[in-house]
Amino acid sequence: MDGSQGDAGSGGAKGMEQSRSGDPTLVFDGEGRLQGWTADAAALPGASRLLVAGAELAALQPLFDGAQCVDAALAGGGFLRVVGKAVPPPVRSSDLSGRLFAAASHDLRQPLAAMSLLIGTLDGRMTADRAARDLLRSMAQAVESMRSMVDGHFDLVRLEAGLIEPETRPQAINGVLMRLALDVVPRFAERGSRFTVMPCSAIVHTDSGLLERLLHGLIANALRQTPRGRVVLGCRPRGDGVRVELWDSGRGLTPVQLQTLRDELERPAGDGPGTLGLGLALARGLARRLGLRLEVCSVEGRGTLFAVTVPRAADGAGVGRAYTPAPQANQDVPDISRARVLLIEDDPMVLAALEALLGQWGCAVLAAESYDGAVERLGPAPQPPDLIISDLRLKGTANGIVAIRQIVQLLGQPVPGMILTGDTDPKRLREARLSGYTLLHKPIAPLALRVAVSRLLSRDSGSP
Repeated sequence: MDGSQGDAGSGGAKGMEQSRSGDPTLVFDGEGRLQGWTADAAALPGASRLLVAGAELAALQPLFDGAQCVDAALAGGGFLRVVGKAVPPPVRSSDLSGRLFAAASHDLRQPLAAMSLLIGTLDGRMTADRAARDLLRSMAQAVESMRSMVDGHFDLVRLEAGLIEPETRPQAINGVLMRLALDVVPRFAERGSRFTVMPCSAIVHTDSGLLERLLHGLIANALRQTPRGRVVLGCRPRGDGVRVELWDSGRGLTPVQLQTLRDELERPAGDGPGTLGLGLALARGLARRLGLRLEVCSVEGRGTLFAVTVPRAADGAGVGRAYTPAPQANQDVPDISRARVLLIEDDPMVLAALEALLGQWGCAVLAAESYDGAVERLGPAPQPPDLIISDLRLKGTANGIVAIRQIVQLLGQPVPGMILTGDTDPKRLREARLSGYTLLHKPIAPLALRVAVSRLLSRDSGSP
């Protein structure tokens, strides 16, 4: 045995003999002070400065962190400690699955985003050939359906795997309603239907991201059930809560179909997949995760109502009566020509598609794949752009939020920013929402992108 040979008792040598060959071993007296150690113990990381005869057990703790230690009592008092191999911290399957799902969902969204943007670019160039434009719009609907299925399947799997954790806090529900309107109005317009949102000034206590996805599932179902007609999303007070209602003028349900649907919505969690479509299955799961209950009413031939009541925040305002126009299907296409846009996107395919679409709208585009590339494109005496659009994930150390902030600081004057992302990682999306920049999700309908760009440019210019 190397080191100091203190009186560890007659059992010390025998205990050392019983220790497994090659395992670092240390001998302590009855007061927990170090009396001796093996050569293998002297080879432990940090041992050269810690192994001192008489050292207290607590002072030697760095040698044992992460290791599997076994103590054996000695006959003459004291004990012998065998230090096993370090045990790496377990990787929680939920953490690993969450990262894999987020990465896979992000990667699948990138080509869908490029396809959607390129279709929008072609649509703008085909002014005379009506048949070709109709074909392109059918392609756009197919891409949007793919996007909805990708979103829905990944969300449903994450939900069933317990990877979605609500973060409830006071939220302005109008933000949820307006984001939904911006996203889905073009989809209804392409099908000859109308989608209307009645704004609401209520403050509710919920997870706004999960509530938005819940309502998106209901809207996707309404879109399928209402090939022609109108869908309305609005709120009304209900006791201590706010009842969010989605009305459609679709085919409606027979009494038997309605009862079957209600039974499915009440089906216990984990009791089989049931017969719900993807949108309703996702809405049901998210409602349960948020502690809410889905309600449904329907009249055959007249339409269907889905509703969910969200608790009002303790300091929240009542349901507002003032009306603020929401995006409508027949709105004028905004003019954003002559705008100077700095575009940062690390996927070359999406970057090219965005550059082509913005260029077709008359924008002067500076395109880059990273923060460093964007600074290089701006040049040594940069002319400030009118708008910065960035992906959330970028090459290099700066993400989209950091990139926009640093560029604005470099320019020395405020410039509006937009985050355009296909990311589904809840932590990343929460960071993006809290950044203060407009957040849009890939793939996005070209009209929705154009409206969002127009609003940011108008806000920056001081227009109402």
